[in-house]
Amino acid sequence: MTRVAAVVTILFAFLRPPDGVDRSALVLLTLLVAATVAGAGQLTGRLGKSGTHRVLWVLVPVLAVIGTTALDLFTADTSTTAVVFFFFPVLFAASQLPRGGVAVVTTCAVIGTAVVVFTQRSFADGLPDFGFVAAALLVTATLLTEAEEQREALLQKMRRQAAIDPLTGLVTRRVLDEAARTALSGAASPEGTVLILIDVDHFKWINDSFGHPGGDDVLRGVAEVLTSLSRPNDVVSRLGGDEIALLLPGCPPAAGLERARQIIEAIRSRRFRTAAGEFVDVTVSIGLAHAPTHAGDLRPLYSAADIALYQAKRAGRNRIGEPAATGL
Repeated sequence: MTRVAAVVTILFAFLRPPDGVDRSALVLLTLLVAATVAGAGQLTGRLGKSGTHRVLWVLVPVLAVIGTTALDLFTADTSTTAVVFFFFPVLFAASQLPRGGVAVVTTCAVIGTAVVVFTQRSFADGLPDFGFVAAALLVTATLLTEAEEQREALLQKMRRQAAIDPLTGLVTRRVLDEAARTALSGAASPEGTVLILIDVDHFKWINDSFGHPGGDDVLRGVAEVLTSLSRPNDVVSRLGGDEIALLLPGCPPAAGLERARQIIEAIRSRRFRTAAGEFVDVTVSIGLAHAPTHAGDLRPLYSAADIALYQAKRAGRNRIGEPAATGL
């Protein structure tokens, strides 16, 4: 925006310079204002919006307002072509800043317009033009801010939908993968990380016998059991269908095996009830793997747990499978 304003101002300084204004001085002042605002903008962009840097994000459009005011006063120009550049910092603020920042920048733009108009024209003569410009600035800022807030709210909703399984309320595979990569990184706990894969036994039979709504009720019940047995830093995720994963950061193999036993017993002893009032006896098969004992990376860890789950199902279900190398 600063570059566009500078190019337009310099171009018309050569094509049609304001009466009584030194063309070279106008170009020099325009370049100085543009360089100051653009430089501040580049620095602010690198620093980001967090913490004390938020003040800088408000300061940049305020500098643009001050620069525009200085140029308009220097050229003694109160025309529409002069005050139109007050819209640029307002547009920037409405698209990048929260409501408080937008209010500050818009107020500065309105004050700048008042200074330009009323220092060079009588109050009665300048009031209509000032009123129209001020109203346009306020309406522009309000509409763009509301549109940006609606867009941000929609993005947040989409992020939540992408992170949370709507049926069970558990996190999705993407969240699990991110947590697993963190747990397996160089900052991983010396106790390691356990990955537990859980599969509801004979889930197709449950769907066939109680309908898909009944199967959904069973999945929600299993999710409740797993959540109740989890620590605050554990991650419980629905992978798809009746497959659920439990990530246990900072967990040695023995503790992971004990958790798996608790899950087996808790689900086996609970009577799951469907919305239709029917009771369903449910068991699960579990595959367990530990990093770094069985794998050092995410994909091999999934593979080891998946093989262990297959072994549990092949051995008769309702039991725990674990890689042979664990020695537990």
